[in-house]
Amino acid sequence: MTREIAPAPYADEVLVAYLDNQLSESQRAKFDAQLSQDDVLTRRLAQMSRSNLPFHDAFGAMLQEAPVGKLQAALDAIPDARGTGSPGLSRRALLAASLSFLAVGLLAGRYSTLFTSEDNWRTRVADYMSLYTAQTLADVYDSAGQQKIQLARVQNTLGIPLSPAALAVQGADLKDARMLHYDDDDIAQITYLDARYGPMALCITRSKSVENTSLQREIRRGMNVVYWRTAGYNFMLIGHSPATTLAAHAAALQANLV
Repeated sequence: MTREIAPAPYADEVLVAYLDNQLSESQRAKFDAQLSQDDVLTRRLAQMSRSNLPFHDAFGAMLQEAPVGKLQAALDAIPDARGTGSPGLSRRALLAASLSFLAVGLLAGRYSTLFTSEDNWRTRVADYMSLYTAQTLADVYDSAGQQKIQLARVQNTLGIPLSPAALAVQGADLKDARMLHYDDDDIAQITYLDARYGPMALCITRSKSVENTSLQREIRRGMNVVYWRTAGYNFMLIGHSPATTLAAHAAALQANLV
């Protein structure tokens, strides 16, 4: 018996299943009905359909190593009907794998050009952050003890002292901190869940330059970004907060870190 999809608001996995034609006729009809009257859902679907992220190149090989149980739980509300689509890895499975690997920090050295320049690494971070929703971080285990362990791991790897107090952002909850490794670069990813504006992340990498820079702003993937360099580290704060709000958060973090 086909399992029913969760009612609106739909999770990202449902949108990908819709784009992959993996919903049953009745489920697709229900989705279409909601789509005809929901402008937010229409924009989300349009954004996802235009996505040019290299899912297959990035995650095709890693799917063989994926924690199948966790992925299945994450997609528990989505039917597994494949219809008459082409065999092989579907976009739905690849997107689910990408979210899972980002959440557990298992991406390791899959992009040889990911950090060839400071501008390029910010582009890639923005690409991945565009996949995050409040649901991505809602169930993250964020106890004080767990955060202490995670921040100690970041400090041991990057050599930068971090504490929940120094990382505090007004109006946002610190969710977790993890180390990612791309090619020869170690990157700390510290995530927040803002009560009003959703997911936000502070990413930190070592820099070849020791020259400090002031806060600089830009927009990537529809999100505001503030970036700077202090004491040999590159910092990037990214989220959906208004530009002035994000800049204020960045200024507070800049004053507290290193």
